[in-house]
Amino acid sequence: MIRWSLYLPEKSLVAGKPSAVDRDIVQVSTRKLSAGAGLEQYFFRVVGWTSFQALHGKDRKLIEVETENTGVGQSAADDGRRQGYDFDLAIIGGGFSGVCTAWHLLTHTGLRPAFRCVIIEPGERLGAGLAYRTDSPYHLLNVRARGMSITAGDSRSFVRWLAEVAPEYSADDFVPRGVYRRYINACLEQAKEQRPPGALTVLQDEVRAVKPEAGSRGYLLRLKAGGAIRARAVVLAVGNLPPSSPLGNGLLCSPWCGSIDYRRIGTLAIVGAGLTALDVILDAEAAGFSGRYWVISRHGLFPRCHREPFLPVPPELREWAGQLAASRPKLRQVLRAFQLQRKSGVHWEPLVDALRSVAPSIWNSFDVADKRLFLRHLRTFWNTHLHRSCERSIQVVTRLMDSGRLEQIHARVTAVEQRQGSCDSAVRLLLRSGTVSTLDVDAAVDGMGLFSNIRKTDSPLVAQLLDDGLVQPDDFCLGLRVTGMGHLLAADGTVRSDMFTVGTLRRGEELECTAVSEIRRQVAAMVNEIVRFMAVATSAESAADPSIEYR
Repeated sequence: MIRWSLYLPEKSLVAGKPSAVDRDIVQVSTRKLSAGAGLEQYFFRVVGWTSFQALHGKDRKLIEVETENTGVGQSAADDGRRQGYDFDLAIIGGGFSGVCTAWHLLTHTGLRPAFRCVIIEPGERLGAGLAYRTDSPYHLLNVRARGMSITAGDSRSFVRWLAEVAPEYSADDFVPRGVYRRYINACLEQAKEQRPPGALTVLQDEVRAVKPEAGSRGYLLRLKAGGAIRARAVVLAVGNLPPSSPLGNGLLCSPWCGSIDYRRIGTLAIVGAGLTALDVILDAEAAGFSGRYWVISRHGLFPRCHREPFLPVPPELREWAGQLAASRPKLRQVLRAFQLQRKSGVHWEPLVDALRSVAPSIWNSFDVADKRLFLRHLRTFWNTHLHRSCERSIQVVTRLMDSGRLEQIHARVTAVEQRQGSCDSAVRLLLRSGTVSTLDVDAAVDGMGLFSNIRKTDSPLVAQLLDDGLVQPDDFCLGLRVTGMGHLLAADGTVRSDMFTVGTLRRGEELECTAVSEIRRQVAAMVNEIVRFMAVATSAESAADPSIEYR
């Protein structure tokens, strides 16, 4: 019994039980497929199928077929399917992390020609995670174009692309995030064209579970739309997972749902004051909102503004940060060193940027008590100074505050209640603060950003991986435990050589892992490890079965 995967036009199949037409199409396809494998006769049955969308947007069906060989003369497959793999690598998530991983793989000189990779992304577009799904011209990158290339090895890649495609932007501009999404897709398309056909497949679906296959070194990935695919190795590139609302009643609007008619409401509350809150304010202003904002957060701190004009971090500060990290300092030593630099007249912005480049090393030199102290008392201040916004966005907030239309409330939201009002989204916020106990508004948006506990997200996949012991959370449940090369650690502490992660899920191990500069650094090291793993795995399989040839 052998299982094949076939790719057929969308219109070839109908929903539900396979029809006679379906069976005829599959029968013809299996005959064509088996002819090249030297198999004389097949009986077959359709196991399952699911839709996917290729990079160029053409709909296809992924068909799983079990075939029983009644003849002789079976030959070896050179792409790994004899071991039951549909793909060598499955990248779960098609945001920037997933696209960056695929690009680095497809451009890696050590990758064998027969390598086959799939990106599984539930959204309609690649590169459209929470940050880059927007098409609003008001939603800008919070890093200048000069720092946003898909690889650190070619730092001017994005700037050159802008010169050809969007020459109105310069290297020092904060470019709309929708434009950046076009760039990373163009990079991926170019990399794909340099590889043999079939090197990259894009599947529009959601992975609900990843299960190790019995008697195999690979994984079975179960999909939301039904069916499953098999891969030799897996990369979790899930991006910013949806937090499970701590308020639990779902009355706070998602900042990305687009369900609020801003022209019909007079008051808007935003819970949180970070970059997500800025996006909501810019959206509301562009949509014609003329009412009043309340921005609610414990510290009442908006992101700081980038200094103009742009000045790179001086070499002496990079050297200072490197020496500080090499000394494996405690938290109090880092704070003292920072204060000494400030007293000598150094501006805080280059100091923060210098420390960012060595943040993983410094973070891992802290003991548990230092990490807990930082997370409890300093993380907000660090975030507002590190994850800065451009001057144009901050000017909008400043103008609203000066006009009295925007007011900040230092408080914690303890509950949200539905109330009768002119809008269906009208709510009452119950607050814990020294001055305000309740706040009635026409709509309230959840702008709290990233999840704060990996065990409290709305991701079925993460829940399944944790429940099955395939992964384990870090000490503070900020993400998952991972090695420096991106290998995930199982619940029993063993390193999973064939399961990797990149981006947000590394927060607990590296602290800073959400920006392009950090993700591309992680990806570059991880891809080298993936290529090495693939070479070792295919050599071991060839040794076990000499009839298998890998090109």
